Amino acid sequence: MNNRKLSLTLMVCALFAWIGASGGERYNFNADWKLALGKELKGSSLKIDDSSWKSVTLPYAYNQHEAFARACQELSDTVMWYRKHFVLPKSAKGKKVFIEFEGARFGARVFINGKSLGWAENGVMAFGFDLTPYIKYDKENIVAVYVDSDWRYKEHIKTIREKDGKEVRSGFQWNDKNFYCNYGGINKNVWLHIMDPVHQTLPLYTNLGTTGVYVYAKDITVKGGKATVCAETQVVNDSQSPRQVEYQVTLIDKDGNEVARFNGEKKTVEMGDTVTLRAEKKVSGLHLWSWGYGYLYTVKSSILVDGKLTDTQTIRTGFRKTEFKNGMFYLNDRVLQLKGFAQRSTNEWPALGISIPAWMSDYSNSLVLGCNGNFYRWMHVTPSKQDVNSFDRLGLIMAMPAGDSEKDVNDRRWQQRVELMRDATIYNRNNPSVIFYEGGNNQITEAHMSELKAVRDQYDPNGGRASGSRNMLDSKVAEYGGEML
Repeated sequence: MNNRKLSLTLMVCALFAWIGASGGERYNFNADWKLALGKELKGSSLKIDDSSWKSVTLPYAYNQHEAFARACQELSDTVMWYRKHFVLPKSAKGKKVFIEFEGARFGARVFINGKSLGWAENGVMAFGFDLTPYIKYDKENIVAVYVDSDWRYKEHIKTIREKDGKEVRSGFQWNDKNFYCNYGGINKNVWLHIMDPVHQTLPLYTNLGTTGVYVYAKDITVKGGKATVCAETQVVNDSQSPRQVEYQVTLIDKDGNEVARFNGEKKTVEMGDTVTLRAEKKVSGLHLWSWGYGYLYTVKSSILVDGKLTDTQTIRTGFRKTEFKNGMFYLNDRVLQLKGFAQRSTNEWPALGISIPAWMSDYSNSLVLGCNGNFYRWMHVTPSKQDVNSFDRLGLIMAMPAGDSEKDVNDRRWQQRVELMRDATIYNRNNPSVIFYEGGNNQITEAHMSELKAVRDQYDPNGGRASGSRNMLDSKVAEYGGEML
């Protein structure tokens, strides 16, 4: 990175639809939830009759109807329960079952059949849990999620020690009425994953501690669209014996044509172990992702266990060459002046809030292209996965923050920011529209900037992205700075 900074001017029981295919299947889990407001956390409330609760389809923020009818700082907050009844067939026994939440606002505690799985409390990023040990097969299961959307929400653990030695709970810097509008509840998609015991992990670090599949290109030559396409996947052996695992990758273009298929590493994975397998191949004739040209490839990341194909994960991604030098940003060997907007990451619509269909995200985001813009600096917190995917499709560039407010912080509140940047990086590192990681809406210390760069270097060392912060043009650590005009 050049040292010259780049300036950026129910009891309704839903029978689970079982396809009976190989492992690595993902199912939309948004339908047939029940919602009750104002009920405090008391155990798991497993025996409560929810037949009178409101039926909702996720994503559903309980107060989404308030969007634009009230100012951001006047949005209501409360506590609430979401519950879903579902059945898995006996044929699913022996599989791994994971649930993925793209996000909840603000703090969420998840239960399965009365068993507490844990908390997710940053109010922004995706998280997941392993349901396997507590699932009943061919019988009813109940997932319950307690959500507290308090504007002053604090972590349930005591982590900050005051001057008198008393430990207190920490709030979150970005739970701020100035910009992070409070659409409370499970306001993003939910997915259920059914996998074999030997499987590729999900990019969900909070609670699961896993990093999933990572796809990138190196040695890119713009003329002829030549590059080495690389993929790596984290594999877990939860079976009862050592297994021989081989990695295979298939690259498919926008029209469904197979561009390349290549085999990667083969390893014996011991029982209970986690390994990373890699594969790469030189490919030519690639369409490079660019401004207004959101060309995306489908990458099929597959593992063969003892010679049998058992798990395929599907990644949608694009390949582009980025450089940051001479105070300028180069995309596919051409200098690009970045011009656009600073937008609230909630990106909400009147009466619907944040929980909108994908086509509405595409519509609103495409207005940037309509006025010859190419860039968004999302305000303070990571945008939804839906908006990140929308930017990929449209060919728009973003600066992706993790979470902050208007100033640097220390102690637990800084740790929260680092953890959120880690989670956001892992979850969005296959999205070509993410080109800048924003460490702060305002200047942070050199030491803090170094920490965030280390997160990038650990989890996304090959993504062609710069790590920096607003108002840090004189920094010796930040790779870009910015001013808001």
